[in-house]
Amino acid sequence: MDRQVLAVLSDAARDIAVRSPDTAANVLIRTLGLVGAGHSARPQLLAEAVRLLSFAGRLTEARLLGRSALRLEMDTATKASIEAGLAEALMYTGRADVVVARVRRALALEGVPDDVRASLLAVEAHGLLYASDVGAARCAADAAAGLARSCGDRAAMVFAVLAQSAVARAEGRLEDSVSAAREALRSGEEGWGVERHRHPRLWAARAAAAVDRFSEAESALERGQQEAESAGACWSLPLWHCFRAKLRLSEGRLDQAETEARLGLEGASRLTAHVRNVCMLGVLSQVAVHRGNLADATRYMRRADRLMSQGLNAVEDQVGWDLALVYDACGEDERAARKAVQLAGVLPSRLLLLTDDPPVGPQMVRILIRSGAVREADRVCAALVGLAQANRSVPSLVGAAAHAQGLLDSDLDALRVAVQAYRGSPRKLAVASALEDAAKAEHAVGRRSAASVFGQEALGIYDSLGVVRAAERVKALLRGVGVRHMTPRPGDDTGWGALTRAERRVAELVTQGMTNHAVAAALSVSPHTVDSHLRKVFRKLGVTSRVGLTRLALRKDHEKS
Repeated sequence: MDRQVLAVLSDAARDIAVRSPDTAANVLIRTLGLVGAGHSARPQLLAEAVRLLSFAGRLTEARLLGRSALRLEMDTATKASIEAGLAEALMYTGRADVVVARVRRALALEGVPDDVRASLLAVEAHGLLYASDVGAARCAADAAAGLARSCGDRAAMVFAVLAQSAVARAEGRLEDSVSAAREALRSGEEGWGVERHRHPRLWAARAAAAVDRFSEAESALERGQQEAESAGACWSLPLWHCFRAKLRLSEGRLDQAETEARLGLEGASRLTAHVRNVCMLGVLSQVAVHRGNLADATRYMRRADRLMSQGLNAVEDQVGWDLALVYDACGEDERAARKAVQLAGVLPSRLLLLTDDPPVGPQMVRILIRSGAVREADRVCAALVGLAQANRSVPSLVGAAAHAQGLLDSDLDALRVAVQAYRGSPRKLAVASALEDAAKAEHAVGRRSAASVFGQEALGIYDSLGVVRAAERVKALLRGVGVRHMTPRPGDDTGWGALTRAERRVAELVTQGMTNHAVAAALSVSPHTVDSHLRKVFRKLGVTSRVGLTRLALRKDHEKS
């Protein structure tokens, strides 16, 4: 091929890559078909094609092309570039050990240029984070950022700074995490290059959520997803769905969490991005536990466990915790305790589980105390107290530290502090959990009136969120303190006017004689979502069956006519 034509095609692919790495990758693949096997430009074209395929989410193609390319004779810089693109594609599979090994082999080559070395170090930092080696990840991220700045490689710098943001979150330096994510975003103020495909707004959302700024996180997610879709990066949708599902779960919005997780699961399965599959199966299992669907929760975690057995090691702590919750809900105390002991053992060197979801801490302490693992419970509590002291403006961490302390020491005052601190956070389930524990503690010292007040508020929150298991538990507690008539939560409207749009649609279809499965199919939601909506419809309308609902609907229609 004529060198001038080749230069034109290469420049076109580079320009297109900013807007659409998928189209740019296609241009380079067609160009590769036009140059001979021995053409001197072929290795460099292969390196760029592997990188763009990875950006475009075409992970299998990137891996196959990268592996075949490495069999060719090429200079060190090109080989290292291919290794960087290949390692990044492998990262989405969840094989952190393989990613780090590939990068280190490339870094060991002599004569790797600074810009390629910066990219490799940035990929290594993210791989080490996946492998939970936080200290090594910090060193790699700092080295990558410094090198990328010195050689002016903005794409590598953005990826490195995003790793610094994640490292800061994992170390409990939450405002540093927010600052680093904002620095990465600022680099795009004069117009994004290919670094936009690192999705910095997703990382900014995670940093914002860790400091309880859920509105800021939601805005970043919305804008980032719009940018990704406009760039044709539909492959990245599972990333956005995954984090949004976690955010909804933290807020206690179970229906929305389930919907986002299912959407993400569908997309991730098509991409063979198993690490996202595992995360979303974890969300679905937690939703199922809250609703009392323990068989479903167990089934989800079995699927996640099977994926982990294929060599995934990127999300071990999260999967371990999801399993502990299912074991705990199913009454398998010993298995739950074993998982909790393992997770407590990595503290305080690995804090991401607690910084991403502070209420995990008190739940873990509860499991550990029940099993007699007081030393491990104290370790979790100490980690939370340290995080709260370092991040005093984060209500969830302050509340979680007080909550854990209250459980560990049977300290009623600490539980009251937890309730008040959690009220300043967007994590409604955490508020309800602290209220429930405060009610138990008040009952234990004979203060039945105070126990009733705390318990009924907890019941109101659980009931409004559809958290069936916890609501039943609190009802039993309230009966134990002598409450016979559960007081509806403040503002709990009843009647047809209180139904949400989704609840009204479910009610309409049910009164037409459709089964829950048929309604689910018609509305493109799960049967469990339909079941959840239907329970809320029954409660708000004061009926207990589908027959009662149909009669009420007929009466309403008759009154209208």
